[in-house]
Amino acid sequence: MPLLAEDGPKPRAYLHFRAGEISPQWGVDDHYGISFGYNFNRILGVEFATDFLERDVDLDGVGGIGEECVISFVPQLRVRYPFLHDRLVPYLVAGAGPVMLQFNDRKQDGYGKVIDSDFTRAGLVFGGGLEYFIADNIAVGLEGKYLWMDPVDILVDGVSYEKDFSSFMGALSLRVYFSENHPRPRVEDPPPSPSRMYFGIQYGGSVMTDGDWTSNTELTPESSAWAGEIGQAGGLRLGADLGSNWGVEFALDVTEPDLSLRDGPPIGEYSLYPAVFQLRLRQPLQRGRWVPYFLAGGGIMYGEFNDKKEHGDGMKVDAKGVYPALSVGGGIEYFMVRNFSLNLETRWLYSFDHAVTIGAGPEETGDLSVFMVQLGFRVYFLELGKHRWKNQ
Repeated sequence: MPLLAEDGPKPRAYLHFRAGEISPQWGVDDHYGISFGYNFNRILGVEFATDFLERDVDLDGVGGIGEECVISFVPQLRVRYPFLHDRLVPYLVAGAGPVMLQFNDRKQDGYGKVIDSDFTRAGLVFGGGLEYFIADNIAVGLEGKYLWMDPVDILVDGVSYEKDFSSFMGALSLRVYFSENHPRPRVEDPPPSPSRMYFGIQYGGSVMTDGDWTSNTELTPESSAWAGEIGQAGGLRLGADLGSNWGVEFALDVTEPDLSLRDGPPIGEYSLYPAVFQLRLRQPLQRGRWVPYFLAGGGIMYGEFNDKKEHGDGMKVDAKGVYPALSVGGGIEYFMVRNFSLNLETRWLYSFDHAVTIGAGPEETGDLSVFMVQLGFRVYFLELGKHRWKNQ
C-alpha cells in the first residue's frame, strides 16, 4: 500500500485525544482531554476542547484536605504550519471558556471539617504542540498548554484560604480526521477484508450487578456516580481483525465502586482493573460501514482498596489481589473512514473469590460482577495482507 501521511489545505473535521502521562511533573494528576475541531485551510482552524485534571489541595496550617477536580470547556483557535512534506506540524492554540472546580476524595487532614471548595470560573488557555502524520488522517504528537484562572477562596470551618489552581498540562496526543486527503474505499469495498491491527479507547458507565461482596461488605456506587447509580468506567483496547468476521482483542478497563460495611456508609474505594483477552465475532454490513460484533473471553481482575474515606479512618482494610474473570458482550462499530471507527459497546464481567479482611476479623471471600456501557473509538494502524485500492 502506498504511504499517504500528510496534512493539507482541505477543510476537514477531527477528533483530538490527549493523555497527560507527563502532567504529574507539574503537580497535575489524572489529566486527559478531548477536542472536536475543524480545519478551514492549511493554516487556520477552530476546536472545542475539554480537559479534566485533579490537583491536590494542601493548605498552609491545615494540611492536605483532599483533591480538586478541574474541568475546562474552552473554544479555541488553532494556528499551524505544516512542513517536511506536510508530515510534521507545529501549532499554537489559544482560547477562553468556563472552568468547573469540585472538591472530592477528602483526605485525613480534612476529616470532620466543613469544606466549601466548589466553584465556576472563567479560564484562559494558551499553548502549542508538535505532531507527526503516520497516515493520511492520523497524527501523533505532544501538546503543552497552560490553563489560567483567578485564585479561589476555599472555606474550611468558616476560615478562608486562597488557592491557585492554574495548571500546566503536558500530554501525549492523537488526532484523527473524519475524512482523508486521498479518499480510499473501506476495507470491505470490495471484499475480501485484510487482517489489520487497531488501538482503541472506551469511556462510559458501570453498574454493579452483584455488589453483595461478603456477609459484612458490599460494593456501592462511587460518590461521583451519575444519577447516584452509574459509576465511571474507562478502558483501552489493542486488537486485530483477522479478515472479515473474526478478531482478537486485549481489553483493559478500570472502575472504582465504593466499599461499604453492610448497610453502612462508604469506608473507601475498591478499584477494579479487569484485563481480558477476548474473541470478536464481526459481521460487516453496508459494504463495511456498519459492523455489529459479539465479544467473549477471559482473563484476570486486579482489585485494590484505596482512597480511604472518613468513616474508614483508623480502620485496617486488606483487600488487594488478582482473581480470575470472564467477559461477554457486544457492540456496533461505525466507520467514519477506512481506518477510524466509532463504537457503542456493552460488556458483563464476572470475577471469582475476591478476598477482604476488615480490622481483626477473618478473611472473607465473595464473587462480584459489573455491567459496563461505553462509547469509544478504534484507530486502525497496520494492515496485514493484500488489498488493492486506488486514489479517487
